[in-house]
Amino acid sequence: MGYDMRYRKADPDEAAAVEFARMIFEAAAGDRNALPDAEKGRFNLERAKALGDWDAHEVYDGRTARYREAQDKVHAAYQAIRDAEKSYFRLNVTGMSKVCDLMAKTGMAFDDPTFPDFPEAEEFGITRDQGWAACDPDEYPDEYGAMADSERVAGAKFAARWAEVIAWHGAEQPGIPLHKFSSNDGWHVLPAEADAAVRIWRQFVADNGEETAANLVSNTLYEGAMDALWAQWLAYLAGAVRHDGFEVH
Repeated sequence: MGYDMRYRKADPDEAAAVEFARMIFEAAAGDRNALPDAEKGRFNLERAKALGDWDAHEVYDGRTARYREAQDKVHAAYQAIRDAEKSYFRLNVTGMSKVCDLMAKTGMAFDDPTFPDFPEAEEFGITRDQGWAACDPDEYPDEYGAMADSERVAGAKFAARWAEVIAWHGAEQPGIPLHKFSSNDGWHVLPAEADAAVRIWRQFVADNGEETAANLVSNTLYEGAMDALWAQWLAYLAGAVRHDGFEVH
């Protein structure tokens, strides 16, 4: 369970860059998988618990140097895919909870539970499947292709209402409404919301000092990887301003 976020308008050359990186990854994985299984070593559960790392080479007894090198190439190639896919950002449930907590503490995000109800497709005289097809014809081409003209008209009205709900800002307050990170319903974080969140963070740092801001990040998240993730998150929000915001699935 987690949250997958994507810019609504990715850069034109991103798909080609991701595909190239994926080819490198598949080649690296193929080279690793061609090695004898015995070279992988035997997983040591107790050592993994002690290290708190289930992927480290050290948690495998008898792993060969050749396998270690091959596995490192796989990891590097996978990271290259993530680096190329600049429109994508993922947080697990814990990560999202911590990031939302930090955004709320700094005023970057706010709680406003009074968002409108999602529309029901039946209210527009169509089925739920037809409603999904109307919202995304490319994802459901067969269903959309089978719809009558009158159903497509009704579907367009349903899709327009759905778009209003997932983009709804709510209170006259700058920042991102926290309900947009509460579920995987495809919430649309608007460019203005992302821009406001970044500006609010910068003002928080200016008002309180970099040391106080850094301590807040470490205390709310935790030191190390999550500190780096916060910097990546800020960069992602800033980039969303130029890409029609992003959706949360």
